[in-house]
Amino acid sequence: MRIYKKIVVVLTLFFTVGCTDLIDLAPEDTLTYESFFQSERDAEALLNSLESSMKNVAWDAHDMIGCIADNITNSWYVNLRNLAGYTNNWTLMYNKTLSYADMIIENVSRFPEPEKMQPYVLQAYFAKGLTYFQLAKFWGEVPIKRGATYDLEKLPKSTIPEVLEVATDYALKALDLPKFEELKDYTGTARPQKQYGSKGAAAALLAHLYAWRAAIEEKPEYWAEAEKYCTMIIEGETGYYELATDPEKVCTEVMLRNSGESIFEFSNDRSVNRFFQNTSLYQSIDYVGFPIMSESYKMPNTSYTFEIYKTTVNDMFEKSDKRRDAYFGGIDADYFYVVRDTLTNVVKQCYSIDDGLETKYFLYDRDGHATVQMKQLLEKNERIDSRYANGSIKKALVAKFRYPFYVKYDWSPTESFVMMDQARIHWRLADIILLRAECRVRKTNPDRNGAIEDLNSIRQRAYGNNSRDYPCADDQARGLASDLQKAIFREREKELMFEGHRYYDVVRNGWDYVRTELPPAFATLTDQDIHDGALYLIVGQQAFDNNDLMRQNVYWDRKNN
Repeated sequence: MRIYKKIVVVLTLFFTVGCTDLIDLAPEDTLTYESFFQSERDAEALLNSLESSMKNVAWDAHDMIGCIADNITNSWYVNLRNLAGYTNNWTLMYNKTLSYADMIIENVSRFPEPEKMQPYVLQAYFAKGLTYFQLAKFWGEVPIKRGATYDLEKLPKSTIPEVLEVATDYALKALDLPKFEELKDYTGTARPQKQYGSKGAAAALLAHLYAWRAAIEEKPEYWAEAEKYCTMIIEGETGYYELATDPEKVCTEVMLRNSGESIFEFSNDRSVNRFFQNTSLYQSIDYVGFPIMSESYKMPNTSYTFEIYKTTVNDMFEKSDKRRDAYFGGIDADYFYVVRDTLTNVVKQCYSIDDGLETKYFLYDRDGHATVQMKQLLEKNERIDSRYANGSIKKALVAKFRYPFYVKYDWSPTESFVMMDQARIHWRLADIILLRAECRVRKTNPDRNGAIEDLNSIRQRAYGNNSRDYPCADDQARGLASDLQKAIFREREKELMFEGHRYYDVVRNGWDYVRTELPPAFATLTDQDIHDGALYLIVGQQAFDNNDLMRQNVYWDRKNN
């Protein structure tokens, strides 16, 4: 009973600081577990706490290993990429996310009208399926909970297939969720955020789960299962999803929140409560600086935590690929400018391109759009603080994420960055289309024509036409015309750049990819190293507290002893 009282108190604190729907507990001399489950509003409060805890599922150290980077200034990230290890804790995923989900599932009968609890149970199923999938991707072998009392239990690790089977079971149950556009809260109001589970999100979870299991468990029959769930999404069986019309809208609309292309995302919205939002959702924020962010340490000539060079970008993206100009700010610019308002001290950035006829000035406004200002670069009270020649700058300036949020405090002469005011997109339709292409190539009876059709649908948006349909001259030059699987991997690499997919794409494609596509340290791994868990994170010390059944990952135990 004590653990439940503790959780209810934590729930109360959650809503006091961060949620519009406070828990309304009946007055009693002592807070009791049984007194809480009285209304659908209480169930809604539980669900809100579950949703708040879902951000614990998003943070992923593998993002920083799999991303493409030519220079890294943070020694911790360098060590991580050099297989020096990273100790992370899964405690919050168990003690919060899974425990909140179990509280909903286990206490349906306590509510006066249990039949009304099914929507909440389905949301809990989705949360558990996603969480166990993330746990299996992060650590491989992990414990499987037996209810809402994880911190009172001694649990051994389960095998990877066992954990993935549990994740799959919950995801299949979550497939009974309504389509996103049909989701309602307890008042009958539509749910506005795509962080909630939906039929489409459950299908995307199953698609990725089966694709991962096909590769990791070496069960080729699962490629067809993964393809099936991708097709359900693409053909509209699980809700309405559509590709944004061009790469610029991917940046300004899809990467923002709740777009038609987005299937599931981790919400991050300053309008809820900016002081409790999670900037760490974005490992990729370490790439972002000028011309999106205005701090002095984010100028074009300063070093960023992660840098990707223009030479790398130009090698990856053809000039006619619209993603090149959308994802990177002013890669062909002549000059970058810092413009300052002399009255407010507010800084903005722009760049210029001379096309031989005239000089155009591009400015990213606070709505995330790159606007062109002709002959009116400076407004009243504005002056150019500094100018940088693009030719002297090695790195490409990442502009895929457009929505930094700043606050002007009285004590500071300049605005202060608070957070990225945009969701972290976990799955979107372009990802699912390219995943289906991969499944079609890799299943027991390959469907090359279907895979090529999926690949081309993403290329046609990227180029605005079908001039780069597979196999094109560029595929021939890159050796991809005879390797459709690699061509699909390269397309995912470009389309989903900075979105956290690349590490898992590499691992899913096999050990040869691991040794050639990840940082150089991974090329030294033996088959036995990989078999023993080198591609997973070290189990954090907290998992061993009061649990003599816990064991360290075999590879990391051997490496560190």
